[in-house]
Amino acid sequence: MLITNIKNSKDVKIENGLITQIGDNISDNEVYDAKNSEIFPLCVDLNVKNSESISKLNKKALKGGVGTILMIPKNKPIYNKLHLAYNLTKEKDIDLLVAIEAIYEGKLSDIHILVDKGARALFINSDENMNLIKRVFQYAEMLKVPIFVNANNRELLGNGQMNASDKAYSLGLDGIENYVESVEVAKILEFAKNFDVKVVFQSITTKESLELLKNRNKNIFVDVCIDNLLYTDKNINDFNTFYKTFPPIRSNEDRNALLEAVRHEEIDFISSNHIAVKDATKDVPFEVAKFGISKLDKFAELLYSLDVKTETLIKLVSINPAKFFELNEGSIEVGKKAKFMLGNRNIIDHDQGNNIKYEFKMNKLFIFKKTIKI
Repeated sequence: MLITNIKNSKDVKIENGLITQIGDNISDNEVYDAKNSEIFPLCVDLNVKNSESISKLNKKALKGGVGTILMIPKNKPIYNKLHLAYNLTKEKDIDLLVAIEAIYEGKLSDIHILVDKGARALFINSDENMNLIKRVFQYAEMLKVPIFVNANNRELLGNGQMNASDKAYSLGLDGIENYVESVEVAKILEFAKNFDVKVVFQSITTKESLELLKNRNKNIFVDVCIDNLLYTDKNINDFNTFYKTFPPIRSNEDRNALLEAVRHEEIDFISSNHIAVKDATKDVPFEVAKFGISKLDKFAELLYSLDVKTETLIKLVSINPAKFFELNEGSIEVGKKAKFMLGNRNIIDHDQGNNIKYEFKMNKLFIFKKTIKI
């Protein structure tokens, strides 16, 4: 297949699921007219919670411009061979990587066996027993597998419902302080210096955490989720449970710090932190509403609405995560898998601070030799 008339690229030829040529005057029997659309590599989302079935995740990922996901066992534990095999063998259009819960109910999982069976990463909560965390790091170093860390102290969290702020006070809700995250970042960061292990701090939300991670070594990576780049705690008006998620959306100061870090590529990955929640669990009082925002099916649309250069966004959501897991995708290059979408990213407004507002529309999505109709 030959994709022609691409706004931001020369013609792209696909053969046997790979990009084989990029250039002018390429011939092929099957030609698809991009109609002046731009070409974007599909997103590689490294933070999708296993909060719904594989088939639903597959459908939402395609709709959201995501071709590969790392499934994080936050909602349903994946800690034995049966759980791992169940997820890996399900039929899907997207590529599915699975992280396993390295510590389950106060004990180590069968890490060595699960990595041999196809697990691609280990997942831990930072406030687990430190001797167990040490052993997880030892296993990760031996098996050369990365560790994804949820930096959060559950004792300090208490009954926190949203970011600790004047807004929380005015609503009468218990707040979640910034240090609930940053103290755990500092601990794991110091701990990780003693091991040759790739460590990913997932869903970092605070300016204090960014400061701690600024001079990190090459084995430490930082993930920020789209929620914290788009929203602030001011969005929680009239107890709007849609914006109740974890980690919480923070202050405008925190969001601006995260956006600046993204613009300067001081962040390694942007992810969705997709957590599927049923409407019935949101249409209740704020204190009992479930944490989470379902956004995998809108990920590309949300991502490319950010006031950030297209090239930077592609790097943080496609190139970097693909490189991290040594995947043959993430960019539009000869030899890469043909996993991309055609769409348009247009400026629709400037605010008084001269911030740019973008709108993104996906027109067509390609995975290998298949054309997926959205």
